[in-house]
Amino acid sequence: MFIASATATVFSALQTAEVLPTLTAYAGKKFEFEKKYACGVCRAVLDGEPCEKFDSCHLIHAQSVRPSCEDAGFCAVPAPYDADAAPLPNAAAFPDIRVTPVFGTKDYNQVRISAITSAERPATWDTAKSAEIFDYNEVFRYKWTKNKLHTKLIRVTPGNDTYAIGNVSVPITLPAQGDGVSGVIFADPCVKGASITADVACTYASKFKTLTRTPALLNVLAPATDFWGILGDNFYDKTGKVTGVMFDKISFEAKSKLMVTVPGNHDYWVLGGPDAGTKSDQYANGHMQWYAQDAKSAQHVGTGNKSAPFDFSSDPSTHHPLRGGNLPAITNAFHYHQIGNLGVVGYSGAYTLAETKPYMKEACAWLGAQQGMDVAMIVGHWDTDGLGCDKTMAGPMFYEEMKVLPGCDALDKKNMLKFFMGHTHCNIPHPHGKVDTGFMVAGQGMGGCGNYGMPILDTTGGRIKVYHFGIVDKDGTDHYDDTMKCLESKGWRACTDLAELWLDQALPARN
Repeated sequence: MFIASATATVFSALQTAEVLPTLTAYAGKKFEFEKKYACGVCRAVLDGEPCEKFDSCHLIHAQSVRPSCEDAGFCAVPAPYDADAAPLPNAAAFPDIRVTPVFGTKDYNQVRISAITSAERPATWDTAKSAEIFDYNEVFRYKWTKNKLHTKLIRVTPGNDTYAIGNVSVPITLPAQGDGVSGVIFADPCVKGASITADVACTYASKFKTLTRTPALLNVLAPATDFWGILGDNFYDKTGKVTGVMFDKISFEAKSKLMVTVPGNHDYWVLGGPDAGTKSDQYANGHMQWYAQDAKSAQHVGTGNKSAPFDFSSDPSTHHPLRGGNLPAITNAFHYHQIGNLGVVGYSGAYTLAETKPYMKEACAWLGAQQGMDVAMIVGHWDTDGLGCDKTMAGPMFYEEMKVLPGCDALDKKNMLKFFMGHTHCNIPHPHGKVDTGFMVAGQGMGGCGNYGMPILDTTGGRIKVYHFGIVDKDGTDHYDDTMKCLESKGWRACTDLAELWLDQALPARN
C-alpha cells in the first residue's frame, strides 16, 4: 500500500503505464461472448433469444440450456465464500430510504426523501397513511414492478434535521451551502453468494469478499461523510433482486446520507451493450426509480406536488434499432445540484452528444452562477467508447466538451472542474492522461486491474483532496482488517495514513 504522502504525479506515471492496455479493452462496439456472461446468455436463450445474437452457439444454444440454466451448469449457485446474503439484523425495523439532493434550480434547503416497499420488504409504517407521509406513492413502472416508490420533496434546515416516516425519525444532514463536504464515490460494485446467481459473473468476488466487505465499508464510511454515490453498473442487476439483497445490508444510517448515482451500460443492458439487449433488460427503468434522483425530469415537481418525478413517456418494451429497447427519456438521467461547496453534474453516456448538449449548457451556466461553490465534479459511468456509448460521451471526452462551455470554463481555468467515472474496473487517479482532473473508481470486484478499495472526495479545510482506502492491492495484499479496525475506532480522517492520496490542491479564494 502507498502512503498518503505520495504525490499525484508519481501515481500518474506508475499507474497509467500499468493499466493502459486495460483502458482500451472496452472500446469494441459489438457484443463478444465471454465466460462471465454465460449465465445471462443462457437465461436469454432460454427466454427465446437466438444464440447467434450472443456469439454463443458453440456452447449455449436452445438445446444446451434445458431444462434450466442451473441444471445445465451455466448458472451454478456458488458456495458461500464468506457469509450468505443475510440482511443486517435490524434491517426490517427501518424503512428502506433514499435521501437525494434536489435539482439545482430548486431552493438549496430541500432534499428528496423516498422509501421503497415491496411484498418481500413490507413497510414499517401504516401504508394507509402513505399519502400523508409522501406525495407520490406508486408501483414501479415498466421494470422491477414488485417494488413501490414513496417519495416527496421536503424543506430542511441545513445541518441536522429529521423527517418522520411512521414512528421512525430519519436524520437528514444537509451541509450548509458553501461549507466543505466529503463523500464516498465508487462504481461497478459486484457480488456473489449462495443465494445470488447474477447474470454477469463477479470475477474477484471471492477474493475481495465484496458481498460482506462492500456494505461493511460503506456502513462505516458513509455515516462519517456528507454523501455517497455509485457511478453505474450498480450490482449488475436486471431484475432488482441483487440490489434488494445488498440494500438490506446497508445500514439505515448510511442510507440517511445524501446519495448520488448515474446509470451504466449494465444498468441498461445486463450483458453490457445494445447488441445484447433483450426485452427483459431493465433499460435503467428499475435503476431510476430505485435510487429516486431529483433529476431534470423532476424540475417541475416542488413541495406538495404529487406528480411523478420521472418522465415515463418511453416504453422500454418497444424495439429500438440501435439501442435494443427504448431508453428512458434523457431527462431522467441528467441532474445537477450543489452539496455544500461542491457542484455535481450527473449524466448518462447512453445518449448522444446532440441529445445531451442543451442540458450540458444549462448545467454549466447554473454552475457559474452559484454562491459558495468552490469546485465541481462531473459524474458519469463510461471511461471509453463502445457498449452503448459514443466517444464524445465517455468521461474524458465529455469533460473536454463541458470545460469550454460558459460557466464550466471559469471553473476549469482554476483547475476546479473534475470528473469521476467507472466502467474499466480499476481504482486509479488520472486515467487517460487527465492528471489531477480525472478519477476512476471502479475497482469493486469485476475483472480489470485487480485492485479494490473505497475512494473519498474531501473539500473541507480550504483544499480539495481525494483519498483511496485500498483494501486489496493488485499484488493481492489484503488490508481489510487493519483498515476496518482503524476506521471503526478512530474515523476515516484519523486513518488517512492508511490511504493513497490521489489529489491535494488548495481551493481558490472566494471573492
